[in-house]
Amino acid sequence: MSIEYFEGLAGSGKTFQLTESLKLFLKSHPLQEDEAILGITYMHGSRRRMHARLAEIAELRGRYVACTVDSVARNLVCRWRSLARVLDPQLDLAAAPDFAGICRVAALLANRECVSAWLKAHYPLVVVDELQDCREDRLSIVQALASCCHLIVAADGFQDLQCTGASPAVEWLHGSGGKKNILTGNRRTKQPVLLRAAARLRSSADCGDILGRNLISALNANVAASGVARTLHWRQPKDAVILTPTGPEKCPWIGNVVTRLVSKPIKPSGIQTNVGPFNIAWESNVEEERTDLLAKLGHLSQCASLPGLQSACSHDSGALGDLYRWAEHKFRIKGQVEFSSCELGMAVDRILQSRRAFLPTTSLGAVRAMTINQAKNREFEGVIVLWPFMVGGDLESLRRRLYNALTRAQKWAVIIVQDDPKESRLTKPPFSMRTAAAAS
Repeated sequence: MSIEYFEGLAGSGKTFQLTESLKLFLKSHPLQEDEAILGITYMHGSRRRMHARLAEIAELRGRYVACTVDSVARNLVCRWRSLARVLDPQLDLAAAPDFAGICRVAALLANRECVSAWLKAHYPLVVVDELQDCREDRLSIVQALASCCHLIVAADGFQDLQCTGASPAVEWLHGSGGKKNILTGNRRTKQPVLLRAAARLRSSADCGDILGRNLISALNANVAASGVARTLHWRQPKDAVILTPTGPEKCPWIGNVVTRLVSKPIKPSGIQTNVGPFNIAWESNVEEERTDLLAKLGHLSQCASLPGLQSACSHDSGALGDLYRWAEHKFRIKGQVEFSSCELGMAVDRILQSRRAFLPTTSLGAVRAMTINQAKNREFEGVIVLWPFMVGGDLESLRRRLYNALTRAQKWAVIIVQDDPKESRLTKPPFSMRTAAAAS
């Protein structure tokens, strides 16, 4: 059909332009009966933001679907499961989700004439945000949609954190013959420090001298925790986030910093009173949640009865409660009272995916914490970046990660670097400050 795409730096309004272009499309092509708008993102955080934007468009009247590309793939395979089994006889939709395999089959399905005709009839317009994150089979799904639907796309190759070369998705857009829109400026922030630091990183330069006192050296976890506490006390933010290149389960230093912040009060230098402890809500991934949930089930995760699940889970308001309600539903429709470890594992996977997709991720008053990847396409009043030794990749990869972290901020950002007392990391790329003094 046709493609319109928007390129621009972080905060330039790509997502805003997507929705504005969608509104124009709806004026000239009102939705017919049984038609809807399909919105696609790569991460659930981006999906929530797209859902909120689509909900504000009166013309849609709820006739839209906002989901991740993995969810699109699974729904497509489930809808066309007979044809999917012809394409892949080994496909087992009853097993735990194998999204790599599901995306591969979904890409093959989307290129079939009968499936593309069905997609065209149901979704005349597809909106895709953060396309630079899609590659291989996930990108093939979007390309197949482009052959039968009108696409409005946003992408920025520099925000692709999976590689440091050209983004395959952006390269495809450039060769698609679609209408190209280059966005400039920054709608997210007007703070000179943030704008100049981001521009430096994007141009493959260093940003330490621009960040100045917002760049802090921490020789140990206690110093880093003190820096976080001091920042939160002074700024008093309504919406702040702690961003890290990797999670606390993979980096002991980050885990120690978070543990210190939540365990007891801290008295940072320059502040006369103790502050904290803080409620830090770490945004975990589905794999971590699955391990934690199965651990709570204990021996029931191997084989459980309905009475056993009722005793262990029925009073829980979270995922365990959802698991009991799933088992109770199985009993009502099939009379099933015994559940194998395989059945329980598959149910847990579906429950956690659903809760992650549609329920709030943090409690009121908590300071959010997540990886830089999880924060993509989101924005916060303030950002505190914990930058440990364990940051993999070449220099270009480091600059991209730091850029993506800084550009989440609307008003301020502070970077706390795990430092080396022998030779400060603040004097090296991607910071390269002329002088570096350790924080106290």
